[in-house]
Order: sequence, then C-alpha cells, then structure tokens
Amino acid sequence: MHVLSQFGIVLLFLLFAGGAEAQTIKRAGRVQWSNGETVEGLISLSPGMQLKMHINGDQIRTLSLDRVREIRFAPETEELERKWRFAEAGQTRKEFFGKPYPIRSLTTTLILPTNEKIVGHLYTTVMYIEGKTQNSKVILLAKQKGKEGETMESLLYPSQIVFTDAAVDTEETIRFRLRSPLPEPGAITAVTWGALMTFDAKKTDKPDEFTMPSPLGNGVFFAQHSGNKITVGWPKAVDEKLLALVRTNMTYTEDFYDDRQVLAVYLDEPKSDVYSVTMMWRKGATTGEGAKTQPWRLVVQRWKIDEKDQRLMLAGRGFFFRGILTKTEKPPAVEFTEKLWSLNKEGNAWLVGAAAPPAATP
Repeated sequence: MHVLSQFGIVLLFLLFAGGAEAQTIKRAGRVQWSNGETVEGLISLSPGMQLKMHINGDQIRTLSLDRVREIRFAPETEELERKWRFAEAGQTRKEFFGKPYPIRSLTTTLILPTNEKIVGHLYTTVMYIEGKTQNSKVILLAKQKGKEGETMESLLYPSQIVFTDAAVDTEETIRFRLRSPLPEPGAITAVTWGALMTFDAKKTDKPDEFTMPSPLGNGVFFAQHSGNKITVGWPKAVDEKLLALVRTNMTYTEDFYDDRQVLAVYLDEPKSDVYSVTMMWRKGATTGEGAKTQPWRLVVQRWKIDEKDQRLMLAGRGFFFRGILTKTEKPPAVEFTEKLWSLNKEGNAWLVGAAAPPAATP
C-alpha cells in the first residue's frame, strides 16, 4: 500500500484486489484537480455516509451522493500565516518566527439535477475513486493548511467533480456567440477565474456559437487553438510594471517546466488577484519514450498580490491547452485578441468579445 499526502488532500492508492468493499452508492464521474489534472472512475463515499453542508452560518443540509449532479470547490479566503508568541510575559506585542505557511478556506457548490444550487462549506468528507488501474481515497476539506515554506499552489483540491452516469449526464450549460468571428476555425477552451477550472466549448450548428458548462458567476478566460497557433482573449492595455513583477516572481518558483515565458498579466482589483498567461515547456531530459518526449502547456496562473509591499504569492494554476513535442519542435505561437475577451449578457444572449471586464455568469 502506498500513501501519498499532499497538503490537506490525502490520496491512498490501493490494489484492486484489496480495494474498498462494496459502497452504498457508486457513480461514474470525473474529478478535475486545482492543477488542471483529471481522474475518472466510479465515485463513492464511505458506507452509510452522506454529503453534509453548512449553509449561511446556521443551517445544515444533508444529501446522498445520488442526489447531486456536480460539485464545485472555489477559494473563499487565502492567507499566509506565521507562528508567533508574546514577546514578553504580560504584554500583547507578538513576535513572529519561522517561515510563512498557507491557509485556504474553500466554498462548496452542490448542483442538483433540478439545477438548484446549494452553496456553503462541506464537512470533512471521505470520497473514493475507483479508476481503471488504481483506487484513490480523497479527503475533502473545507479548510486547508500547509507546512512552513509551502506555497498556496501546493494545496491541491478538487475544483470540480462531475457525475457522468446516465441519470445525470447533463451539466448546466450556457450558450454563447462570438461577437466578431475569428479568422480561422479551431478548438475553444475556457478557464474560470478563481478556481481555474478548464471547460471545453462545443460548437453548435449555428455560426460562431458554442456551449459550455456554466461558470456559475465566475469570470472566464477564453483561448482558441488553430493549427500551430493559440489565440487568447485578453485586453489591449498592458501593465508593464505588473508584467515585470510577475516575471521576477516567476524566477523564484521551481517547476518541472524549465522554460517558462510570462506573456500577459491582468489584475482583478476587487480580489487582489493577478492572472498571468504563461507558456511552459520542458526542454530538459524527461522519462518519455519515443520521438515526442517534451511536454508543453499554456497555463493561466493566479497570484495573490500584496499591493502595499508589491509582493506576489502563486496561488493556483489552470491550463488552456497542452501537448508533447519532439526535441526539435517548438510550442504553438501565442497571440492575444479582444475578440475572445470577456463574457457578457445582452438580453437573453451571451456574447464573447466585449472590451469590458468579464461579467457575472449564471
């Protein structure tokens, strides 16, 4: 038995021969983690257990797993704390010591088959995922606490759990249209603000019209992959000072991808969140076999900014597109356009391409 502990989320990989016994309810589903990775399999809770939500500070609601269509988690608060002690006995002055450690509180949204949404804080829940090759045990927490010196990005959590069984195979979706057609056809992907969930947009039979899962009130970044080019929706204005700050802080972080180019930044002032678009590419040696061994991905990173001290802390990462190259190939070229910037509602229609910041979505 191999145990992997990852900052508040515990994954327990079991051999199928010795896996969990029969569960009360098992449902086919897909889990998307906060780093963009996904896992599919049969999802269940501990025998006899249900989902228990704390709502509005004083209400408690309990639901069985078969009554839920989708579960989403999003950061509510994120802070860096340090250990402290009173400097002297009888005085209130605190003396801080040790390296900072991250603390994150998560808001949970349960989406029911009727489209009813229950928002609150999930009580600690043990969830099992039976995959094709291994089983996983996931502990869902409403509050995560890291170790000294760890980053907020290190605190992984499942940003989305979608049940794909026949009874609930329809996610809540929105239908949107591009205000201005793009020069070439291609795959369009969306990344939500905050939790950085990745959604693939599906083309309808109407010109420049697509559908995707609802972001549930969050802003959305869009990108299109066409041939060897990726076009990202972004405002024209460039904050050179902020761009330089992100690039400087990027050099302080370690990553498997040894070539990281920060291409654009955007400040969400109300939440003091900075978003950056970064092309990440592995040029060094890998364990891959065959001609294609060098992975790349175009990511959206979320940073928390301390505007007083102008310091940044990496808080999360999602991605638009990814692939694998030969040692002589290069990642797709990246361009930016306002034609894919912001999702706004006009009447009953959702349009992409307005110059204003993304509006709230249903």
